[in-house]
Amino acid sequence: MGEEFVSQYGFESMGIITAAQAALGTDKSAATTHALAAAGLARKKLPAGTQAALLRFLCTADGEANVINIYGMVGDGDHYQLEGTYTLAGGKQVDGTIGVFIDTITESGTTEVWPSGNVVSSQANDSVATLAFKTHGYSNLLVIATTLGSVQLKVEVARIIL
Repeated sequence: MGEEFVSQYGFESMGIITAAQAALGTDKSAATTHALAAAGLARKKLPAGTQAALLRFLCTADGEANVINIYGMVGDGDHYQLEGTYTLAGGKQVDGTIGVFIDTITESGTTEVWPSGNVVSSQANDSVATLAFKTHGYSNLLVIATTLGSVQLKVEVARIIL
Protein backbone atom coordinates (compact mmCIF):
# COMPACT_ATOMS: atom_id res chain seq x y z
CA MET A 1 0.00 0.00 0.00
CA GLY A 2 1.25 3.43 -0.91
CA GLU A 3 1.20 6.37 1.41
CA GLU A 4 -0.99 9.36 0.75
CA PHE A 5 0.63 12.75 0.94
CA VAL A 6 -1.35 15.85 1.75
CA SER A 7 -0.20 19.39 1.10
CA GLN A 8 -1.93 21.93 3.27
CA TYR A 9 -1.21 25.59 2.92
CA GLY A 10 -1.50 28.32 5.54
CA PHE A 11 -4.67 30.29 6.13
CA GLU A 12 -5.32 33.21 3.79
CA SER A 13 -7.91 35.92 4.25
CA MET A 14 -11.01 35.72 2.06
CA GLY A 15 -12.17 39.07 3.38
CA ILE A 16 -13.90 40.84 6.24
CA ILE A 17 -17.68 41.09 6.27
CA THR A 18 -19.06 44.25 7.88
CA ALA A 19 -22.68 44.24 6.64
CA ALA A 20 -25.43 41.64 6.40
CA GLN A 21 -26.40 40.43 2.93
CA ALA A 22 -29.65 38.71 1.97
CA ALA A 23 -29.31 35.10 0.84
CA LEU A 24 -28.78 34.86 -2.89
CA GLY A 25 -32.04 34.44 -4.78
CA THR A 26 -32.63 32.80 -8.14
CA ASP A 27 -29.85 34.76 -9.87
CA LYS A 28 -26.58 33.41 -8.56
CA SER A 29 -24.60 34.33 -11.67
CA ALA A 30 -21.05 35.57 -11.41
CA ALA A 31 -22.07 38.94 -12.84
CA THR A 32 -24.78 39.47 -10.21
CA THR A 33 -22.86 38.16 -7.21
CA HIS A 34 -19.63 39.95 -8.07
CA ALA A 35 -21.57 43.22 -8.23
CA LEU A 36 -22.72 42.87 -4.59
CA ALA A 37 -21.29 45.34 -2.08
CA ALA A 38 -17.88 44.19 -0.84
CA ALA A 39 -18.87 44.89 2.79
CA GLY A 40 -21.46 42.08 2.64
CA LEU A 41 -19.26 39.25 1.41
CA ALA A 42 -15.94 37.45 1.43
CA ARG A 43 -14.76 35.88 -1.81
CA LYS A 44 -11.72 33.87 -2.92
CA LYS A 45 -10.57 32.24 -6.15
CA LEU A 46 -8.86 29.00 -5.21
CA PRO A 47 -5.67 28.04 -7.07
CA ALA A 48 -5.93 25.21 -9.60
CA GLY A 49 -5.61 21.78 -8.03
CA THR A 50 -7.27 22.67 -4.75
CA GLN A 51 -9.17 19.54 -3.73
CA ALA A 52 -10.41 20.56 -0.31
CA ALA A 53 -10.75 23.71 1.76
CA LEU A 54 -10.54 24.42 5.46
CA LEU A 55 -12.37 27.53 6.68
CA ARG A 56 -12.12 29.35 9.99
CA PHE A 57 -13.77 32.53 11.17
CA LEU A 58 -13.02 35.41 13.51
CA CYS A 59 -15.41 37.89 15.07
CA THR A 60 -15.23 40.87 17.37
CA ALA A 61 -16.22 39.37 20.76
CA ASP A 62 -17.18 36.24 22.68
CA GLY A 63 -20.77 35.11 22.22
CA GLU A 64 -21.50 37.02 19.02
CA ALA A 65 -23.82 35.05 16.71
CA ASN A 66 -23.64 35.10 12.91
CA VAL A 67 -25.42 33.10 10.21
CA ILE A 68 -23.55 32.55 6.95
CA ASN A 69 -24.16 30.99 3.57
CA ILE A 70 -21.26 29.50 1.65
CA TYR A 71 -21.44 29.22 -2.13
CA GLY A 72 -19.11 27.68 -4.72
CA MET A 73 -18.68 28.26 -8.46
CA VAL A 74 -16.78 26.33 -11.15
CA GLY A 75 -14.67 28.63 -13.30
CA ASP A 76 -14.95 32.39 -13.32
CA GLY A 77 -18.10 33.25 -15.26
CA ASP A 78 -20.65 30.62 -14.29
CA HIS A 79 -23.17 30.43 -11.43
CA TYR A 80 -22.71 29.90 -7.70
CA GLN A 81 -24.25 26.92 -5.92
CA LEU A 82 -25.17 26.87 -2.24
CA GLU A 83 -22.74 24.78 -0.21
CA GLY A 84 -24.52 25.22 3.11
CA THR A 85 -25.83 27.48 5.84
CA TYR A 86 -24.06 27.71 9.19
CA THR A 87 -24.53 29.44 12.52
CA LEU A 88 -21.32 30.71 14.10
CA ALA A 89 -20.65 31.81 17.69
CA GLY A 90 -17.60 33.64 18.97
CA GLY A 91 -15.34 32.12 21.60
CA LYS A 92 -12.61 33.55 23.81
CA GLN A 93 -9.40 32.55 22.03
CA VAL A 94 -7.85 35.86 21.02
CA ASP A 95 -6.49 36.37 17.51
CA GLY A 96 -5.13 39.89 17.67
CA THR A 97 -6.42 41.17 14.31
CA ILE A 98 -10.22 41.20 14.59
CA GLY A 99 -10.82 39.96 18.12
CA VAL A 100 -11.56 36.30 18.76
CA PHE A 101 -11.96 33.04 16.86
CA ILE A 102 -15.34 31.44 16.25
CA ASP A 103 -15.49 28.37 18.52
CA THR A 104 -18.89 26.99 17.53
CA ILE A 105 -20.13 26.13 14.03
CA THR A 106 -23.56 24.55 13.62
CA GLU A 107 -24.55 23.23 10.20
CA SER A 108 -28.10 23.52 8.92
CA GLY A 109 -28.59 20.17 7.19
CA THR A 110 -31.75 21.32 5.46
CA THR A 111 -29.91 23.71 3.17
CA GLU A 112 -26.73 21.86 2.30
CA VAL A 113 -26.59 20.87 -1.35
CA TRP A 114 -22.87 20.14 -1.71
CA PRO A 115 -21.99 16.81 -3.39
CA SER A 116 -20.44 15.42 -0.20
CA GLY A 117 -20.63 16.08 3.51
CA ASN A 118 -18.59 18.54 5.47
CA VAL A 119 -16.46 18.05 8.55
CA VAL A 120 -17.18 20.55 11.30
CA SER A 121 -14.65 20.76 14.11
CA SER A 122 -16.55 22.67 16.76
CA GLN A 123 -16.14 21.98 20.44
CA ALA A 124 -17.49 25.24 21.88
CA ASN A 125 -14.50 25.25 24.22
CA ASP A 126 -13.09 28.69 23.43
CA SER A 127 -10.78 27.15 20.85
CA VAL A 128 -10.82 27.48 17.03
CA ALA A 129 -13.71 25.88 15.14
CA THR A 130 -13.13 24.87 11.52
CA LEU A 131 -15.18 23.71 8.56
CA ALA A 132 -13.58 21.35 6.02
CA PHE A 133 -15.05 20.19 2.71
CA LYS A 134 -14.05 18.78 -0.67
CA THR A 135 -14.19 21.39 -3.41
CA HIS A 136 -15.45 19.05 -6.18
CA GLY A 137 -13.89 21.29 -8.83
CA TYR A 138 -15.39 24.49 -7.50
CA SER A 139 -12.74 27.14 -7.93
CA ASN A 140 -14.47 30.17 -6.40
CA LEU A 141 -15.84 30.44 -2.87
CA LEU A 142 -18.26 33.11 -1.68
CA VAL A 143 -19.37 33.69 1.91
CA ILE A 144 -22.16 36.04 2.94
CA ALA A 145 -23.57 36.76 6.40
CA THR A 146 -27.35 36.70 6.28
CA THR A 147 -27.33 37.59 10.00
CA LEU A 148 -24.36 39.61 11.21
CA GLY A 149 -24.12 39.84 14.98
CA SER A 150 -20.52 41.04 14.87
CA VAL A 151 -19.05 44.39 13.93
CA GLN A 152 -16.65 42.40 11.74
CA LEU A 153 -16.57 38.78 10.61
CA LYS A 154 -13.29 37.68 9.05
CA VAL A 155 -13.23 34.59 6.82
CA GLU A 156 -10.01 32.65 6.27
CA VAL A 157 -9.33 29.64 4.02
CA ALA A 158 -6.54 27.08 3.81
CA ARG A 159 -6.40 25.01 0.64
CA ILE A 160 -5.61 21.34 0.69
CA ILE A 161 -4.16 19.21 -2.09
CA LEU A 162 -4.48 15.44 -1.61
